[in-house]
Amino acid sequence: MARRDKQHIPQTSHEFDAEWFTSTIGPQYGGVVTDVETEVVGEGIGFLGELHRCTLTWQGGVDAPRSVIVKIPSKVAKNRSLGEGLAVYEREIRVYSEMTDDLGIPTPEFIYADFDSNPAPWMETLFVFLFDKLPVPAVSRVLDVLLLLGAKSPRRYLLMMEDIHDARPPTQVAGGSIEDALVGLDLLARFHAHNWCNPGRRDPHPIIWSIGRLPKVVQASYRRNRHAFVDRFGALIGDDVVAKMDEVQMRLPELCSQMERDPWTLCHGDYRLDNLMFRPDGQIVVLDWQGLAWGRPGWEVAYFITTALEPHHRAEEQTMLRRYHEVLVNAGVEDYSYEELIEDVTISKAILAHRMVAGDDLLDTEVESADSDFIEVLVKRVVGWVDLTS
Repeated sequence: MARRDKQHIPQTSHEFDAEWFTSTIGPQYGGVVTDVETEVVGEGIGFLGELHRCTLTWQGGVDAPRSVIVKIPSKVAKNRSLGEGLAVYEREIRVYSEMTDDLGIPTPEFIYADFDSNPAPWMETLFVFLFDKLPVPAVSRVLDVLLLLGAKSPRRYLLMMEDIHDARPPTQVAGGSIEDALVGLDLLARFHAHNWCNPGRRDPHPIIWSIGRLPKVVQASYRRNRHAFVDRFGALIGDDVVAKMDEVQMRLPELCSQMERDPWTLCHGDYRLDNLMFRPDGQIVVLDWQGLAWGRPGWEVAYFITTALEPHHRAEEQTMLRRYHEVLVNAGVEDYSYEELIEDVTISKAILAHRMVAGDDLLDTEVESADSDFIEVLVKRVVGWVDLTS
């Protein structure tokens, strides 16, 4: 699917014209697109990419979609650079085009994708070696080089998928209900069980990384952004949380290694409310597969709960974890105890708070289109779940 020629891959919405749609998806539906109307969707809650809903007028065609969602990389240089460095654009295209039939979870229908091939695949091996071997201050300098290269990358990416019309999309800023959280955890448990310790779904896809990959990179970003983050959010999160994040900074390689132990499973990578679509028939469709990874399931459970629910729901945490574990066991998992889940969730909540600092360094979260409340709410929510005594 990756292109080595000069095939046209639109990277701006005005390029999504009738001629392009006809040339790309017209043959598979047996029709001609005569008109296209576009609108931006999801603005302000996603930083690495742009989503465009394209409403299509067809002449002829069988079961042709009346609208589709087209996803392209962010135009914000810093965010595009991070997306390139994390390989999120190529990963998501490969997930949709090669893996969705095997994942055991509802996703939007894949329609079309295209991307440029990597002109220097050997560079990933070099950077991984340097990030692993160098001390953290040197890793920070190498990271700057990688991000500079990523910002200048000429690679083009485009993913086209089904437009989900009939679903209720919860909003991350408003937060979710316990009912939504429990349904989301049920689906997550079944997804984890379906992919439990299955090398056949992981090993053929080297672009699927571990959730604990390259901890020194995260340490480097935390190290250089800690003071700015505390200046911005310190009054919101408090000194005790900052001290806990500093503790994680010292132990991060060890903690990340714990998240890669057996048993492992595939993890969506960004399983939160804004990426779940609740259909009237009870089905949930899961969006945004840029971060598909592998690791301990408790990591993803912690990520979902802490980003979806306000900390005042902590009184119901045991109910949610019991529910997830019960569904996991009923789906056939026998080698992951409830006690292991509790331990993994506790560790993961501290790591996730630490990563808020690193993420604030690597992402431009203050772009004009971003919802500032979204970032503030996520920071307050995630750190509010941290177990300070553990």
